Amino acid sequence: MLSLVLSTIVFFAASYAIKRYLDDAEIPKGITRTIVIFVLALALSYAVAAIVEWIVS
Repeated sequence: MLSLVLSTIVFFAASYAIKRYLDDAEIPKGITRTIVIFVLALALSYAVAAIVEWIVS
């Protein structure tokens, strides 16, 4: 349960941070940018969930 909560928090925080980074880099908004944000945030949240499960187990 802890991994689910932490990975959800990390997903939203990462998507916000990545979106701000791409805004600062003046990358134009579009479907490719949205997919990049989603994939990177998903990878980070998955990694956090795996690390939490590894520590807890």
